Amino acid sequence: MMKIEKILNPNKLLEHIQISNNNLTAKIYPNLGGSLQELIVNRVNIIDGISNDNAGLHDYANSYKSSILFPFPNRIEDGTYEYMGLTHQLSVNEVSVNNSIHGLVYNKEFKVTSMKSDENMATVALTYHSNGLAPGFPFAYELKLTYKISANGSLKLRFDIANIGNLPFPYGMGWHPYFKTEQFSTSTLSFPSKDFYACNERSLPIKTLASPLPATFKMKDKKFDDAYSLHKSECSFESNSYKLHFDFDYPEGSYLQVYTPPHGKSIAIEPMTCVANSFNNGIGLKELHTGKSDCWEIHMKLEMKL
Repeated sequence: MMKIEKILNPNKLLEHIQISNNNLTAKIYPNLGGSLQELIVNRVNIIDGISNDNAGLHDYANSYKSSILFPFPNRIEDGTYEYMGLTHQLSVNEVSVNNSIHGLVYNKEFKVTSMKSDENMATVALTYHSNGLAPGFPFAYELKLTYKISANGSLKLRFDIANIGNLPFPYGMGWHPYFKTEQFSTSTLSFPSKDFYACNERSLPIKTLASPLPATFKMKDKKFDDAYSLHKSECSFESNSYKLHFDFDYPEGSYLQVYTPPHGKSIAIEPMTCVANSFNNGIGLKELHTGKSDCWEIHMKLEMKL
């Protein structure tokens, strides 16, 4: 039986939902943007998440590990964009290069609206309401996240976004998980890339090129902080101990950001519905009108090798 528990903590930010069975432990942090910070299967750490202490909170503030990205993934140049004839100024939280980064919900408190489980699956739903008073994004919305974690560690993450205000708004969605690998150089990454978005020193796209990557390649000593459009909405990653396969179809097109931290012990594989600076370049950007809703699902299939 899959077990779901609420784990309290003197620091509210560290309270989490723990899902477990004999072979698996997963932890979702409602007050850290509804992020999944742990997935251990057969004693193997799959997700490179934060520790459950103040050091972990500092880590999250700098790495955005497993953060939910909305209303924009990645970066907005100078935190500024124009929409419906008005200029909006977002908070700049990548101060070194004067960008807004990773959306507006990564540090918000989500309400747990349901938890249920059976022998094969645990389902946790969380909801965040924006009242339309966020600096630079004066639009009211409701974002619901639904995690479905199976007994073998595979998961589905569903985004449901609704416009509950009186104005339309621009948006994109994304997820920012890191995955551990003990042997980075021999790990394999595979995705059907189409376009490559060449970036400047601020990690903002300045040119669209044909992707130079083969469909499958060993990581070796490769370094990434790059975005790609995809021929097909899928990606696979294989380490020495597990295999992952992502499916994240989106009708308007899908994008993938790949980032390799300097320590070389994990890789960020980030499905997205638009690219960096989409509020300005429009690549993949969507608009949600009053009373309308949208949804997106990320399916992650896990296969253990040990």
